[in-house]
Amino acid sequence: MDYTKLDASLALAVDDASGDPDVRRLAVIVRLAAPASGPQAERLRSAGIDTREAGERTVLTGVLSVSDVESLSGQPWVVSLSLSARRHPL
Repeated sequence: MDYTKLDASLALAVDDASGDPDVRRLAVIVRLAAPASGPQAERLRSAGIDTREAGERTVLTGVLSVSDVESLSGQPWVVSLSLSARRHPL
């Protein structure tokens, strides 16, 4: 896993994750170097990220497993991965 691409909260969540590493439970923001090409979009879809409406976006979200985070962090076209925070009304 390339920890340099993970923010501190995601790195902590990955390290603290227990149980099956293939269970999707981490809400993650994925930042790409460029809009996803066909094979890249397919890889993102297999990780649980909806790319149907992605178009030219380079910031995508999805619920990933620890295994997905590990795999995506090793891709050169992924710039960073961050744990998505829950938003609460003010």
